[in-house]
Amino acid sequence: MGADVILQAEDLALEYRDGTRRIRAVDGVDLALARGEFVGLVGPSGSGKSSLLFLLAGLRAPDRGVVRLLGTLMPRRADESASLRRRHVGFLFQEPFLVPYLDVRENALVHTTDRLAEDRLNRLAQAVGMESMLTERPHRLSGGERQRAGLLRALVAAPDLVLADEPTGNLDSATGGAVMEVLRESTREAALLVVTHDESMLAGADRVLRLVDGRLEVVD
Repeated sequence: MGADVILQAEDLALEYRDGTRRIRAVDGVDLALARGEFVGLVGPSGSGKSSLLFLLAGLRAPDRGVVRLLGTLMPRRADESASLRRRHVGFLFQEPFLVPYLDVRENALVHTTDRLAEDRLNRLAQAVGMESMLTERPHRLSGGERQRAGLLRALVAAPDLVLADEPTGNLDSATGGAVMEVLRESTREAALLVVTHDESMLAGADRVLRLVDGRLEVVD
């Protein structure tokens, strides 16, 4: 694996049960993400895109295959991969899962000891219009504001890998464009994988991949 490869996934597979049916959400996926690369991931609803992100982040164990982050084999259990993930991965969920009793600033900084994180947080918050919201708790935020609070948490530690699941889903087009600009600017030295239904948000991507029946295809 080349020195510039941040993430390497090999033959990933994941099945789940839907009633009496077994559904292969991820089926033999091979994927490498390099430092400085912006990759988009699209596909129909229910095609397994979020499941694939969870596998890549070490939040779920694959039924088959392995994931390597910076050359280190990702542990199969989420609790065992937590330390590696917190040091190197920023994950922006569709629902950000903010800690309700912490304000936006505290949520963003809760898992980082980076002495530069506070200054980075202030710059990021200004860029996405959240500077006046840093002392608010999640219940006082709109859906779009919670999503941007999740963005701050994902980027504040300058991770090597950023996985973003519908990062503009609750945002208007102007704010969504600003979020994508911040994502790109903040990950020039990282690898960025963005799942979205809005392919206009993938302008400038190095690659766009489509997940169909659990398998990756390159979009022309």
